[in-house]
Amino acid sequence: MVDSSIEAYLKSFEHFTSEGWEFLLQNEEHKELAINTLSQILNIYKKVEFKYNHTYYEIFESCSDGYVVNLYSSCLKDGNGDYLDANMIDGGLCTGATKDAIEFMM
Repeated sequence: MVDSSIEAYLKSFEHFTSEGWEFLLQNEEHKELAINTLSQILNIYKKVEFKYNHTYYEIFESCSDGYVVNLYSSCLKDGNGDYLDANMIDGGLCTGATKDAIEFMM
């Protein structure tokens, strides 16, 4: 479980980070570094969100096996900070490693 103070800190960079990841993932020179870094974030915090090709990615550890990968058309969230189900365009379960989960629907 992530400390609430860390969650608050991470949440403050939510939009900046999302846009920053999209820039790095679009750049072939930095793409591998970005994927590896996102993989490490997923490994440590059990959840990662980023934007790539005008799609918002939400990846988190499944309670059973692997990682849930959800894709959304918009960054809009509800009062609890969850993406709106109405904006979900795809989703699935990746049973591979964290890096596989990051690359799963790219």
